[in-house]
Amino acid sequence: MATRAEPKLRSRPEWTYAPAPESADPGIRKRYGLFIDGAFVPAQDGRTRTILNPATEEPLCEVAEGGARDVDRAVKAARRAYTRVWSKLPARERGKYMFRLARLLQERAREFAVAESKNGGKPIRESRDTDIPL
Repeated sequence: MATRAEPKLRSRPEWTYAPAPESADPGIRKRYGLFIDGAFVPAQDGRTRTILNPATEEPLCEVAEGGARDVDRAVKAARRAYTRVWSKLPARERGKYMFRLARLLQERAREFAVAESKNGGKPIRESRDTDIPL
């Protein structure tokens, strides 16, 4: 009577463990400035920071790193926009802008979730359902 050989578990060293790749391109640009006064601008002192995908340690993008002078510049721009334009709009008109902004965020929620997954190295489901629950 022949004996059966026990099945052997084979190791697959080429397997890697990382969040599932997404087919949706989040449209991440290579560089981002600070969004001040309606435009992306570099930090006043020129400092930047490289953002890495923690799962792969590959660079995602480079962002401007704002300092105190950049905060002052942003606050002044926001105050100017409020006093010259926003505060003069009727509440109904401001509401239209806010709802339009919400719709734009909802339309691109999947892209934001993919970008957040790559930035945080977490599963898309967590980003989609917890961080970006639109």
